[in-house]
Amino acid sequence: MLAMIGSLLLCALIAYLWGSIPAGYWMGKLLRGKDFDIRQYGSHKIGATNVLRTLGKIPALIVFLFDISKGIVPLLLAMLIPQLNAAGWGPSVAGIATLLGHCFPVFIGFKGGRGVATGGGSVLMISPPIFVISLITTIGTIAISRFVSLGSIVGGLTTVICGIVFYFVSRANPTFFVHVSLAQLLFLVVAPSLVVIFHHDNINRLLSGTERKIGQKVAVSPEGAGEVHLLYSTVGYDAFFSCCSL
Repeated sequence: MLAMIGSLLLCALIAYLWGSIPAGYWMGKLLRGKDFDIRQYGSHKIGATNVLRTLGKIPALIVFLFDISKGIVPLLLAMLIPQLNAAGWGPSVAGIATLLGHCFPVFIGFKGGRGVATGGGSVLMISPPIFVISLITTIGTIAISRFVSLGSIVGGLTTVICGIVFYFVSRANPTFFVHVSLAQLLFLVVAPSLVVIFHHDNINRLLSGTERKIGQKVAVSPEGAGEVHLLYSTVGYDAFFSCCSL
């Protein structure tokens, strides 16, 4: 038991530190100078969607890919290294820890992103079928409403519902094509619920009718002041980043 607890703690530490790497924050420093802090603009987060609005598409793509890797690499290590697997609980613990690392990164004062891309990468590793279902509901919601935050919330709720349903179905029918273990259920309920909770400010703006839609970009002046302009670029291209990242 002590060995298992030690393995889980080590797994959580590695995942948290990997998740804490603030790619979006550093991208702003790289492109705008050491005094620039992307958390002062747009959604005040370090995820790829805010990078898209503030810095452009190529920087957003780089940040998007790195944020997804936060949800893949730690879980892959937990799956492949027996000392980190902890009887199957390691990947789920790693998924939750890397999500917390992205949202509360130790390297920049615990103020990070909302964890959608990182959480999506983890869901892909935990249960590819549930990832596909959640991605469909996310993209569908964004396409209809043009609200990235609403799509992210719907995708998170879809993950929770699918995790619970498939857990009980696979217990009743072990041959069911989607198998969800108790360890996987822990992640599929806790992580998406946290992502939804981290969207509390978006929920308030959605209810008040002030939430930004796809197509709005934050223009940063040389002096560092930000103002919002409408930008009518290709919706599909923007949605590629937006459907999984904030």
